[in-house]
Amino acid sequence: MEVDMGRQREVEVHLQQSRTQDVMTLESESKPPEMTLERAVSLLTQENEETLILAASHIQNQCFKSADAKKMVYYLRGIGKLLQLLDNDNEEVQRVAAGSLRNVVFQSSENKMEVKESDGVATILSALKSSRDVETRRQLAGLLWNLSSHDLLKERLSRDALSVLTQSVLVPSSGISEGENPKDELLADADVFHFATGCLRNLSSAGPDSRKAMRHCENLIDSLIYYIRGTIADYKTDDKSTENCICILHNLSYQIEAELPKKYTQDLRESRLNLAPEPKSVSCFPQRSAKITEHLERRSPLLEEKANPRGIEWLWSAITVRMYLSLIACSVRPHTQEAAVGALQNITAGNGAVSEAIAFTIVQRENGLQQVKKMLQEGESDVKRTSISLIKNLSQHQELHPDIVTQVLPELVGMLPNDDTGTDLPSEVTVSLCHILNDLSQSAPQHVRAIVNQGALPKIFSISRKDSGYGPTRAGQAACVLLHTMWKHSDLHGAYKKCGYRKADFINARTTKAVNSGRN
Repeated sequence: MEVDMGRQREVEVHLQQSRTQDVMTLESESKPPEMTLERAVSLLTQENEETLILAASHIQNQCFKSADAKKMVYYLRGIGKLLQLLDNDNEEVQRVAAGSLRNVVFQSSENKMEVKESDGVATILSALKSSRDVETRRQLAGLLWNLSSHDLLKERLSRDALSVLTQSVLVPSSGISEGENPKDELLADADVFHFATGCLRNLSSAGPDSRKAMRHCENLIDSLIYYIRGTIADYKTDDKSTENCICILHNLSYQIEAELPKKYTQDLRESRLNLAPEPKSVSCFPQRSAKITEHLERRSPLLEEKANPRGIEWLWSAITVRMYLSLIACSVRPHTQEAAVGALQNITAGNGAVSEAIAFTIVQRENGLQQVKKMLQEGESDVKRTSISLIKNLSQHQELHPDIVTQVLPELVGMLPNDDTGTDLPSEVTVSLCHILNDLSQSAPQHVRAIVNQGALPKIFSISRKDSGYGPTRAGQAACVLLHTMWKHSDLHGAYKKCGYRKADFINARTTKAVNSGRN
């Protein structure tokens, strides 16, 4: 999700105007000209600090009120002049200039690009790095958030802004370095942190290069994790900064297994191997014991508990998995819920040992399906959709099927559309539901029996008949494959017939074609 920060509220400037007018009165008995945008921009090159503050404040207020004012500032070449004021020695001049720029670029792609072309990013970052004034830092961080919503600025910001935002804002405001540097603690501010994480939230969605840069930026992930764990401990999981932080982690976990450097994948493979229990040397049945040991290890490949993960290691840590589940349990903010579930979906999406271990950790060690069940029951549409995608990943592992059937099957079947009534969920969710039920049906007949007992068959038959006019819909095709799988369990044929169903309902030209097309 990308957002423009929102305009700075209109500031009161009566005191500034009064002082400036008094100075002018001493210098001249004539009344000062009426302030206009043209005059304000022309005054930005003056040396008098009161004049600069008055001019920049006028621009700030006019751009808050009117989109046309932003265009006028662009055509008057005022953006470059405002950027120059960020280097002014007077803190108040810096502050008002930053606030003006924040309004000037809000929802204006043209003005954002003008900042970029004027090398304004470097100027803004330099000001943020050096400023100790909280209000100035708020304006600068808000300005960066606004700029970060433009796709063409994301690459530049991902390259140049990460370290400054992390060291100047995230580290002092998250509390991760509390006690280490008292001077930095003076920079801590909830609003600056909120604006900075809003900027990083936008950057984290920019693509693989931005994700890579953010994953390897020192202290960035550590600060986000520390902050979220703190809000969980303080029962404050619904603040906006927590939402920003979890959305960043959600994006950084995307395709994590595929994008990890080989160094990490090799370390993780070795770590997984080291977790395998050694066979007991004393045994009456050594071969059988070895098989049992192998089976148990196969059944529960849990994540290694590393006490002090650092940087990118947090993204697959068991501690982080627990943190996500805690957010799902505690937060009522839909975006926070969706991001936490989405992060779990991302880190269980691969085919490697790490994704598998995370899946088993969620279900068997952390009892995480109970939190997912809550989202299926109470979550908004997007949260439910993401929760279904997570369960689809979990259903790839047969050993987890009993837990899925026991804990969330009623909710899964309940989300299938009826013949006469649809759902508020997109058709892709129906496809995923059919895939999950197909996975469950392949592993054991008792799972199929449980699906039937939940009243799923009429829904599945109805979905299988859905046609787009050019053939079965994707959902219809998935339901056809599911029916074909359900008939494979011969010991259930009698139960089907008692319910009034025949073989032809399960195995027919439509279902056979769906199965064959899936193989091709």
